Amino acid sequence: MRRTAFALLITAASALTLAGCDLTSLNEDPNNPTETTAQKLLTNAEVELADMYWDSYPGSFWMRYAQYLTTNQYTDADRYQFPARRVGSNNDNWSTSYFLLNDLEQIKRINRDPDQKNAAASAFGPNANQIAIANVLQAWTFHMMTQKWGPIPFEEALQGRESGNFSPPYTGQPTVYPALIDTLTQASQNIQTGSTTLGGGDLIFNGNMSKWKRFANALKMRIAIQMAERMPDAAETAINEAVQAGAFQSNADGATIPFNSGPPYQNPLYENYEVSGRDDWAAPRPLVSVMNSQDDPRRPAYFTDAEPSAEGNQFNGFPYGLNQGPAQQLFTNPDSSFSRPADNALVRGEASAPCLLMLHDEVLFIKAEAKLRSDLNVPAITKSGQELYENAVAASARYWGASSEEAQALTDRVPTVNSSNYRQVLGTQKWIAQYLQGVEGWSTWRRLNFDNVLQTPPGDPGQAAFGRSIPVRMSYPRDEATLNETQLQGAVSNMLGGDGVSYPDGDNQGVRLWWDTTPQ
Repeated sequence: MRRTAFALLITAASALTLAGCDLTSLNEDPNNPTETTAQKLLTNAEVELADMYWDSYPGSFWMRYAQYLTTNQYTDADRYQFPARRVGSNNDNWSTSYFLLNDLEQIKRINRDPDQKNAAASAFGPNANQIAIANVLQAWTFHMMTQKWGPIPFEEALQGRESGNFSPPYTGQPTVYPALIDTLTQASQNIQTGSTTLGGGDLIFNGNMSKWKRFANALKMRIAIQMAERMPDAAETAINEAVQAGAFQSNADGATIPFNSGPPYQNPLYENYEVSGRDDWAAPRPLVSVMNSQDDPRRPAYFTDAEPSAEGNQFNGFPYGLNQGPAQQLFTNPDSSFSRPADNALVRGEASAPCLLMLHDEVLFIKAEAKLRSDLNVPAITKSGQELYENAVAASARYWGASSEEAQALTDRVPTVNSSNYRQVLGTQKWIAQYLQGVEGWSTWRRLNFDNVLQTPPGDPGQAAFGRSIPVRMSYPRDEATLNETQLQGAVSNMLGGDGVSYPDGDNQGVRLWWDTTPQ
């Protein structure tokens, strides 16, 4: 991660220890202090969020687990050795999440402090809006974390000095998920859409509160559909509420964070290819093969061209998860040809190519699934599951540059969906549409468990390591095991698959999380 050298030394537990402080002061000259504002804190949090989620290390690991990327030379993470071989990256991903959560918490403190809130509001917009923005991004971050690891330090994690508790307890997913739904409900209700808030400090929506409201409700739908197997009543209530309150309406509403056009916060894939001159990434064969089979018009936006294969395909996938030796042999073979991530403005062609948080097509996929499921009653959604599914596929195609005619032709080619096959059919199409949203694509596969798409690495290394061919969670960072050992062990023993459930196998990548009820 790209914190200062000092901040890089601050590990997960010490990040929580400092949570009552303003961490931006670590980068300031104490002899020339500057005032910390909510606007600066928001920019810092959004930059860190993009860096944490999208950075080559560790952001690409989730993209590899979803099989959106594969490495053509250094394949340890593709073969699921990430926690052991990239200890520092796992530590950084965890601690940076809490750093940015603290920045967002500080925005809320400023806007609630009687001595500061009037000045904060007059400079940057209503206090309620600033608090709502912070809450939405905190919900996004906590949800991202719990999808990776499972139980997480939650209620007490950001209290720091105020609580005196520097070893915060973990909270299980049966508590985290409803709490996130409540947070997003309040954020949506409290937003005043007529006022621009935090303006230039907001890299996502530039202070447009109508879009923040729609993002809050879209995220609420994402979290609700993920907990539908376990809490169908709560999930259907949340989805109906979010639809009525208004979620994303078009591709213009999607939540993305543009990287900078210059260093130090450039798009990591751009840096890899254009700045460092490296060639580390390939388009994985599983994704390319599915898209080739449906003549998908998004391929030029996802991948570079390659020399036609023996089958005559313009886009060729690299086998996923090869051992390092065979991968390097194939990479250096002058007769081999394979596609890379596309060199366009949405993937790696420009330094400012964005980090994707959530797009409009996902809202349509959620609506479609909600209508197709027999355990959800969603009267707020009036269209049929098939129509919404087709609209989702078309919206994704248009976002990635396909014409309306190409998008319509794609919807005519993809399989028809119904209440019996939605896990396979809708799940596969949603996974394709979530390209480069690594954690979400991985979660879509884990939850819906569609078959014959993701590829088991040769030799099936996951079976030997954790009893599954593909991981279903990430093991906890080593620093957390050292600095918050007692609380972590309690979470591993009693919370991984739901509160009060014992897991004798411990902290490994093969333990299914609470919402992941379909065996892989």
